[in-house]
Amino acid sequence: MENDNLKNKLNAKNVVEVLKLSGEGFLNSYAQVFFSKDKVLATVLVLVSFFDFGAGLSGVIAILIGQLTAYLFNFNREYIRDGMYTYNSVMVGIAVGIFYEFTLPLLTLLIIISILTFFLTIWFSVSLAKKGLPFLSIPFLIAIWVVILGTDNFSAFALKQKELLSLVKYFPEAFNGTTDFIGQLPFANVIYLYLRSLGAIFFQYNDLAGLLIAIGILFYSRIGFVLSIFGFLIGYLFYYFMEGDFSQLVYSYIGFNFILTAIALGGFFLVPSRRSFVLLLFTIPIIALLLSSLHTLFSYFELPLYSLPFNLAVLLLLSSMAVRMKAKGLFLVTVQQYSPEKNHYKFYNSMDRFGSDTYYHLSLPIMGEWNVSQGYNGDITHKKEWRHALDFDIRDEEDQSYRKPGNHVEEYYCYDLPVIAPAKGTIVEIVDGVKDNLIGEVDLKNNWGNVIIIKHGDFIYTKLSHLKIDTIKVKVGDAVKKGDVLAFSGSSGRSPEPHLHFQVQATAHVGSKTFAYPFSYYLSKEEDGFTFHSFDVPKEGEIVRNVATHKLLSKAFTFTPGEIMNFKIEGDGSVKNVKWEVFTTVANQTYIYCHESKSTAYFINNGTVFYFTDFYGDKSSFLHSFYLGAHKVLLGYYKGIELKDKLLIDSFFSPVVKIIHDFTAPFFHYLSANYRFTFSEADDEHNPSKVVFNSACSGKLFTRESKKMDFEFTIEDQRISTIVMKTNDTKIIAKCID
Repeated sequence: MENDNLKNKLNAKNVVEVLKLSGEGFLNSYAQVFFSKDKVLATVLVLVSFFDFGAGLSGVIAILIGQLTAYLFNFNREYIRDGMYTYNSVMVGIAVGIFYEFTLPLLTLLIIISILTFFLTIWFSVSLAKKGLPFLSIPFLIAIWVVILGTDNFSAFALKQKELLSLVKYFPEAFNGTTDFIGQLPFANVIYLYLRSLGAIFFQYNDLAGLLIAIGILFYSRIGFVLSIFGFLIGYLFYYFMEGDFSQLVYSYIGFNFILTAIALGGFFLVPSRRSFVLLLFTIPIIALLLSSLHTLFSYFELPLYSLPFNLAVLLLLSSMAVRMKAKGLFLVTVQQYSPEKNHYKFYNSMDRFGSDTYYHLSLPIMGEWNVSQGYNGDITHKKEWRHALDFDIRDEEDQSYRKPGNHVEEYYCYDLPVIAPAKGTIVEIVDGVKDNLIGEVDLKNNWGNVIIIKHGDFIYTKLSHLKIDTIKVKVGDAVKKGDVLAFSGSSGRSPEPHLHFQVQATAHVGSKTFAYPFSYYLSKEEDGFTFHSFDVPKEGEIVRNVATHKLLSKAFTFTPGEIMNFKIEGDGSVKNVKWEVFTTVANQTYIYCHESKSTAYFINNGTVFYFTDFYGDKSSFLHSFYLGAHKVLLGYYKGIELKDKLLIDSFFSPVVKIIHDFTAPFFHYLSANYRFTFSEADDEHNPSKVVFNSACSGKLFTRESKKMDFEFTIEDQRISTIVMKTNDTKIIAKCID
C-alpha cells in the first residue's frame, strides 16, 4: 500500500511538473516570435491571435501538438519550456486558421503540418547550430508554403479568405475608434503602415492589433521598441526616397521584415550599441531590395514572402560576424538573456569587470617584494621587438640593489633568490652553463644567459633569463604548476648586475619577440600599504609582490557543491531563517541556491579572489544582498587595501528612472553602480583567526549618489559568522547558525 501511495504521489508530481512546463512553453512560444520570454508580451500576443477565434484556436492546437510530439519522442524539456520547439508552430497554426474555415479536415491538416513544423524545427536547429546560427522562422516558411502549394489537390481543404475579424462583429467601436484616432495624428499613413506591419506578424492586419503589440513590446523592452520604430522608418524612408513601389509594403504589410530585422540585429543577436543601430542603416536597405526582388519572383508562383527577407538578411549578417578577425564595436551576444536591455547591461558590466581578463592567468615569477628595475619600453634594453619585458631586482630603503661595497654578485639582494613558475605549463627549453658576470661586465655572446622557457598554451610562452648557473631544478618536458621553484636568480648573459628578466612570447625560441601580457593579480607597495592590481602590468620603479592568500578567508569563501549554509536573519522587526545550498551546473558553473526565495547567485573562486558573476531571482532576498555585499573579496588579508568593482544598475534606481535610462542606454549611460571593498580589522595581522571586512555599494545618477548599501562581514572559525547590512533606513543582521 505504501509503495502504491508513493507511486501515486510521484505520478501526480510528474503531471504537475509537465503541466507547469507546458504552460511556460505555451506563453514562450508566442513571446519567442519577438525574441522574448516576457509573459506580459506573450499574453498580449495570445489576445491578439484570438481577434480571429479560428486563428487563435489553431495556434493553440499547433503548440499543443508540437509539445506532445516533443514529449513522445523525449526531446529536450528545457527547449519545450523556452518555446523554442513551438514558436514556429504557433505562426503556422495562426496562418492556417486565418485562411481556412475551422473544420474537421482543417484539424487533420493542422495536426499534420504541426508535426512537420516540429521536425523541420529540429532539423534546422541542429544543422544551423553547427555553424552557430539560429533557425529563426525558416520552419514556418517551409511549412506554410507546403500548405499553400499542397492543399489545392485536396478538395476538403477549401481555401477561404475571411472578410471580418471575429471581434469586429462584437466590438466594431474598438477597431474603428483606433483607426479614427490614428488618422488624426501627424504622419498618420506612416503610423498605419507601422502598426499594421506589427499586426501582420500574427496575421492581424488592423491598427488595434498593431497598437497592442507595440505596447507589449514597449513593456518588454524599451530598446526593442525603439529598434522596431527605427528599423521600420529606415525601410519606409528608403522606399520613399528611392521612389519604390509602396504596394509591395502594403501587400500583407510585409514591412514587418524591417521590424523583426531591427530587433534581431539591433538588440538580440548583437549587443545593443551605437554601432548596432548604425548597422541597421545598411542592413534594412538590403531587406528592401530583397523584398522587391523576391516579391517579383514569388508572385510568379503565387507564394507570399512572409518573413523570408528577414531570415536571409539576419543569417547573412550573423554568419559574416562570426568569422571576423576581431570583434570591435559590434559584439555578438554569447549568453542570451532574451532582453535587449539585459544583453546590453550585462555585456558592458562584464566588459567593465572582466574586459582585461586573460585565458591564462600569470602571477609574478618571484617570492616576496621585488623592484621593477626596467619596465615595458625601458631605456636600457627593452626596445623594439623586445620592448614588452620586465626586469626585477630588490632595493633597500636607500634605493640600492646591493649591500656595500657591491663589488660581488653575492652582495646583491636578489642574487641566489628563488625564481618561480608564473603559471602551470611545460618546460620546453633550458639553457644552462653560463657563468655569472663580474659586476659591470656583460656577456654579449650569451645574451640571455641561463634561461628557462615554459609553454602555457598555444602561442603563449614565458621566458626567465639571467639565472644562476647550475641552479635550474627542472628539465625539458617537466610539468610545472604556479609557484614551483624553477631556479635561482643570477647575473648571467647581458647582465651587468644580478636581476631577473621576464617576458611573454609566442614561440619557444630563446630569442623570440615579446608581446604585452598582464599579470592576473599582484600588489604594489605604497607608503601606507598596498594597491591591488587586476590584470595589469607593473610599472618601472614599482615594488611588487604576489598576493599571499590566507586559509581563513580561502576556506570561508570556498563553497563546495553539496554544502549547506543556514542563516538567521533579523531586521525590520522580524526574524527568519534561510537555507542556502551550493550546486554545480553541467558546464561546471558553481552557484548558491536559496531554498526560500528560489534565487541563484553564480560565483567563481580562483584561489586569489572570490567574486560573483550573475544573479537570477528575487532581488529582495538576502541572497541578493549577499551577492552585492561580497561581490568581490580578496582572499588574502592586507589591512587598508581596497578593491573596486562595477555592479548592474537594476538594484539602485527606481523603475521609472531605469526605464527612462533604457531608451538612451545604447548611446550613453548616465546611471552607474559601484562596489568598494576594504579590510577593517583582524585579531592578528600576520596570522588572523578573525577578520572583518567592509563593503559599500552605491548608485550614481550622473555624479549624484542615489542609494547606498553598507556591509560588514565577520569571518571566524573559517566561515562567514555574521553579516550586517545597512541602508538609509534599515539594518539587517544575519548570523550563521550551522
